[in-house]
Amino acid sequence: MSVLRCTSLVLREWRRRFAPLALAAGVAWVLLALGSDSMSMPAICSAALVWSAPSADTYAFFFSYVSPLQLAISWAFMVIAMMLPALSGPLRHVRERSFWRVRSWAELLFAASYFGVWMLAGIPLLGVAITLRLALSSSALPLAACLIIAFIWQISPWKQVALNRCHRRPSLAAFPPAAYGNVLAWGMTYSVWCISSCWGLMLLPLLAPSHHLPFMAIVALYIWTERLEPACAPRWQFRVPSRTIRLIARIAATWRQSPGVASKTHSAASQVPPGAMPRDNSDNYIKGVQP
Repeated sequence: MSVLRCTSLVLREWRRRFAPLALAAGVAWVLLALGSDSMSMPAICSAALVWSAPSADTYAFFFSYVSPLQLAISWAFMVIAMMLPALSGPLRHVRERSFWRVRSWAELLFAASYFGVWMLAGIPLLGVAITLRLALSSSALPLAACLIIAFIWQISPWKQVALNRCHRRPSLAAFPPAAYGNVLAWGMTYSVWCISSCWGLMLLPLLAPSHHLPFMAIVALYIWTERLEPACAPRWQFRVPSRTIRLIARIAATWRQSPGVASKTHSAASQVPPGAMPRDNSDNYIKGVQP
């Protein structure tokens, strides 16, 4: 009964916290998939042999093909689909630090300030992606250059500084209007450090128009896994999502366990005579010796 009760509590907590975020992100993924032709940057060939700075006429031609409003809508759906699942931890902190009368408004204000900063960050990120696509002759060159830059940033100590800032949970006021001001400020601050952490990764889907959704899925999964890792000292290192790997291995080991293992254990235990006492191996365990 205790196992079933714990399982039900975990499922209820998951439905309350993560399910709404996953549902909203899923809707954004569906809309991106259905409108993949209209919600991604088009594949426009550059007239340059290797590199040529785009002229004003080149930009005008690009924006005659895809409007700024279309880019803004696609960027909004991209941010919602990729970053919303990673907000479960901060939203939980807002929920636990707010009274129930202000809880919904606090969560809404935090999410609004967070995505507002992300929308502003889309201007330079989209600008860099468009410029690289128009300046380089091959569509693979911008993606290769971005992969190198993103990898260097991922192993740098400054990346870890940004990640450590994302792990911080500040104190929040309990009563409005101070509570609303705190969540607005923290939403903007958290978004700035989040952008600082994964700006290089967010450029990858923008520079791969033919594989936009697969790159989005890979980057979103990686961002979610690295947020599960604890904070550590900033240094040059390749960060492996060890906590996620252990979690997947634990789940896989549970699934591999056959249903007959429990029945065999039960039958072996039933063969012990009723009056027999199990051997006491406490001394062996204290000494570190297995029986």
